Amino acid sequence: MILGFSTQINGKPTYFVEKIWLGLFDGHFNKLSYLRFKNEAIMNKVDWGIKYVETKKIHTIREDPKDRWKKGNKIDFFINVRKKNMFRFAPVLVVVSTQKFEIKYHTNTFLVYIDEKLFFFGNRDFTINEFENYEGMLKLAHNDGFETIQDFCTYFNEDFIGKIIHWTDLRY
Repeated sequence: MILGFSTQINGKPTYFVEKIWLGLFDGHFNKLSYLRFKNEAIMNKVDWGIKYVETKKIHTIREDPKDRWKKGNKIDFFINVRKKNMFRFAPVLVVVSTQKFEIKYHTNTFLVYIDEKLFFFGNRDFTINEFENYEGMLKLAHNDGFETIQDFCTYFNEDFIGKIIHWTDLRY
């Protein structure tokens, strides 16, 4: 199934392609594959602001109201989905696992649930540095391609129900 990725969020580059590539070097990708996909991207005039990244994107969080994303499904990584310059940027992989994911916002706080268990809660305006499971939440944000928890929450800025789609063995 096609899994589309944004190259920009709110006018700011995501570097999701590079972050996914970096994660794929851990077993799914070799230098030759990387160069092939990168060269095809350049030939297709795909501009996503290629740069060196330090954090890997090794899963994605998506709404899935029809329960389509399941273990064993194939993942086709694309950018510019349903556009003339639609482009595959990584090899086809298999969904290793999924986890239920939910964010609930309240007046001053937000809560994150994974598999219906409280994973994180924090202050909505980030003025208090006393977050429950801060390190775990930062790891989740990084693994989903965001630099900070604040960036993650800027994107997921309202109540949300979906799934974490894993293409590695990681689980929370």
